[in-house]
Amino acid sequence: MTTSAATVSEFTHQLIQGIGVLERLGIIDFNGHFSVRLPDGRILINSGDSVRSALTPADFVTVGPDSELDPKQPRPPAELPLHLAVYKARPDVKSVVHGHPKWSTLLTSAGQPYEVTLAQGALLGDIPVFPSPRSVNNEEIAGQVAETLGEGKAALLRAHGSVVAADDVLEATVMAIYLELNAERQVLAAPLGGGYVFSEAETEGARKGLAKRGLFEKCWNYYIEKFDLG
Repeated sequence: MTTSAATVSEFTHQLIQGIGVLERLGIIDFNGHFSVRLPDGRILINSGDSVRSALTPADFVTVGPDSELDPKQPRPPAELPLHLAVYKARPDVKSVVHGHPKWSTLLTSAGQPYEVTLAQGALLGDIPVFPSPRSVNNEEIAGQVAETLGEGKAALLRAHGSVVAADDVLEATVMAIYLELNAERQVLAAPLGGGYVFSEAETEGARKGLAKRGLFEKCWNYYIEKFDLG
């Protein structure tokens, strides 16, 4: 299967938008990276040297599923193995984002589990924690992180950041936002005695009511317009 230049251009634009939103929300910083699986099996990802706050189409690189790389392209991020490992383990996943958000990283630094304190936060399901802050820059540790993620939507890397796996760029962006909004509420409520934690029934109800594409698009469109990223 081949992938046309037009298709790559469309995915590039989506990633520029997704990274733009997450950078402005503090979920992706100067080292974050976001990828999408192309129809031909390659992945498209922002380069290691790209300025996440000012991306252009020239800041993206295509990589084969076994790390095949055109040397004429920019170099990929050092944690490329993370993306490759998730895609290898999860044929259902079409997009992966790894950021270094403040609130969810504070949770893992303090050894606190992620708890549902926001209705949208229920959509992430159970979020496992990888027990090391090490960079996911080789196949061994990348495989361990992919194993920690399992069949879930997200995993946290202790004192490091988050990994979100989704059906496409839009959903990955929205899930990363939901995760961080929930973590922010959880952390800020802690000095007040802790936030209200949803019961299992409330969590399940939130999942059934909010796991809708139209609501994901509502969140996406809100931030695209807010940050003028159309």
